[in-house]
Amino acid sequence: EVGEEQKIKEMPVWKSVLFIVGGLAGLIFGGQLFVEGASGIARSLGVSESVIGLTLVAGGTSLPELATSVTAALKKNPGIAIGNVFNIFFVLGCSATISPLPMGGINNLDLTVMIASALLLWLVGWFFKKRTITRPEGVLMMVCYVAYTAYLIAQQ
Repeated sequence: EVGEEQKIKEMPVWKSVLFIVGGLAGLIFGGQLFVEGASGIARSLGVSESVIGLTLVAGGTSLPELATSVTAALKKNPGIAIGNVFNIFFVLGCSATISPLPMGGINNLDLTVMIASALLLWLVGWFFKKRTITRPEGVLMMVCYVAYTAYLIAQQ
């Protein structure tokens, strides 16, 4: 009924810690195994580093975030976007502080596409529907990604 709070089933602390550690270990090792295996297969097939990075590495490292974002969207909780800002600035900043991150593999086209992506996100999120990204705008973003990936594949 409306107004009634759902009772949350409590779990022993040891079991919670076990699930967290096990999930984190699975995430780290599974993601690493996926990315290394898929990258090795792609390299042996002659796929360029740009395409590998744009598809396999990006997909493999972003799948957990994608699952979380889809779940949050289905539950009508868009606050996950704050987590993406954290990932971009804090995690990338910490990584670069520990060890400089060379950007030698990124060319001017890649930088232009990244800037255009950021501008597109800003435009659709700020101007068109009062900080809401609608389905057509989401489709537009996915089409842009597929077009850029297809362009990179065609350049091989």
